[in-house]
Amino acid sequence: MNVPIHYYFLFLLWAIVVSKTDAQTGYTGSRVALFEVQILQQKNQNLQLRCRMANTGRETIGIKKSSPDLVVEFDTIGLPARLRGHESAIAAAARGNCPKLKPGEVSEAIWLNVALQPRVWSGQGACARIEFDTVFVSVWNERSMTLRYVLKNTGNAAANLFPGTAEPLLKVYFVREEKLTRGAIPAGSTSLRKGRETLDSMLFPGQFLEGTVEISLKDRTRFSPNIALEFDPAQTLERCGQSRNVWILRLRF
Repeated sequence: MNVPIHYYFLFLLWAIVVSKTDAQTGYTGSRVALFEVQILQQKNQNLQLRCRMANTGRETIGIKKSSPDLVVEFDTIGLPARLRGHESAIAAAARGNCPKLKPGEVSEAIWLNVALQPRVWSGQGACARIEFDTVFVSVWNERSMTLRYVLKNTGNAAANLFPGTAEPLLKVYFVREEKLTRGAIPAGSTSLRKGRETLDSMLFPGQFLEGTVEISLKDRTRFSPNIALEFDPAQTLERCGQSRNVWILRLRF
């Protein structure tokens, strides 16, 4: 059977792209995807996770106790924010405790014991900048409100959030206008804690942390319907330039 010449060139192009991709990622046929990752327990530098695995490669995996060539991929949307930046440590644990899976097969829930590694940032002449990425209302009733916030390091250096005993603060106010003024009414506050919002002290450039703060609505009036959130690093990190340390939620009765 004669194959049209354009199909031949398409197949050749596909082979080149695949070979380059495999060379860049180190993929040799063994690959697994982690999803439904949950944090069960953290004690010092040891972390226990529960997850499921799917064999997304073309080879059966899990025959050996540890496979150094196994490529580990993550569900970037479902991965808890606290685990971002620790993917290499989680991948090492997955390679050492990978169940036997045929190509396309999905595992039941498995448990991983992860040894966290200290993270160091070697950037010079740079600075961290912590800004609000988003804030939204997750729970709202007549008496209280729960706000979920996301902070991001938009600088070009790592932020050490817990260098000593001081803890960064998140303060909430009721405001009349769409800005934080002296007439703002305090609505509550919460501190960021190591092991709750972050696994360690470091927030690298481009990384996020998530948290919640619950406030009472008893002091909220028609003259101060909006809510302002302010991030206070409590002198725990050096910042440069102007940061969006205030976020306004525009709400109405």
